[in-house]
Amino acid sequence: MSRLLVLVALCGSLIVAAPVAAADRVVERGIVQSVTTTAVVLRALDGTQVSVALGPSTRYRLNGRLAPASAIRPGFVAEVVLEGGPAVALRAFGGGGLIESGVLERKRLGVLVVRRSSGGSVRVALTARTGVWVGGRKATRRELRRGMTVDVVRARDGSARVVLARTAA
Repeated sequence: MSRLLVLVALCGSLIVAAPVAAADRVVERGIVQSVTTTAVVLRALDGTQVSVALGPSTRYRLNGRLAPASAIRPGFVAEVVLEGGPAVALRAFGGGGLIESGVLERKRLGVLVVRRSSGGSVRVALTARTGVWVGGRKATRRELRRGMTVDVVRARDGSARVVLARTAA
């Protein structure tokens, strides 16, 4: 009987402990500005910069695959997961090397037209693999609206790999 009570108490403590651990989880997203062995600086969707500590146990992924820390470069889109200390994971997307930044002018089936702040517009193809984030959360293409400020990370073939959008001010 006492073993059963101990087992019930242990299961109850696990149920209570799980939400507390999840509450400590923080996710930061943005464009990598700089990266060292101890920290990464991201430009968040709202334009602010945030520095996130990295540690020896941080796991790195680039374009969905395990990668060394040295593969992460400025200009990549990144998501950093923290759980009460240095980052436990840094997931980055990039390598095509080209980021288009500007204001979304038009969205048509399979194509975005972005007006660059430096002038002119650029057409960027969307594919089934294009990831879309609006206001820091995973979104659908339907949520993209004219006037949103966007950062588009291009794949090697020139199509959009990731679209980061924020609503117009």
